Amino acid sequence: MIMFATVIQSDPDSLLVRDLSTGGEVQVNTPDANQFAPGDQVRITFSGAMTLSIPPQISATNIQRIPGSTPEPHPTSEIRATILQRRHNSLLVWDANNNREVIVNYPYAYHFCAGQRIVVNYDTIRLSNPPEVNATDIIPICQMRQ
Repeated sequence: MIMFATVIQSDPDSLLVRDLSTGGEVQVNTPDANQFAPGDQVRITFSGAMTLSIPPQISATNIQRIPGSTPEPHPTSEIRATILQRRHNSLLVWDANNNREVIVNYPYAYHFCAGQRIVVNYDTIRLSNPPEVNATDIIPICQMRQ
């Protein structure tokens, strides 16, 4: 089968893409993921097998960048939050602006502590329960004593 998609995120062994025919997100398992960047338009060949996970997953047999496609700019979004809990490679935070918990995936989560106030920069959000973001940067908020 063939899927035309836009790359949302590139990880070492997989891509998160938006299927252009359905608008849904799909994880594409491939050892060639590092050749693609967010915004790339791609043609994915796969067996047709797709998991029922969220997001669904496929294993690509071939991925080609569509010539002439230009990456879309990905604006960075921001959450100002308080850390509720530190996990292995993530943080559970309280986003007071939106009155909700958010899982923040970040490989250096161990640098932060519960109760600490932070600013999380991210480029995509998964609207799961609770919502989940992949942080591009986390900045601690320093409080001045008076």
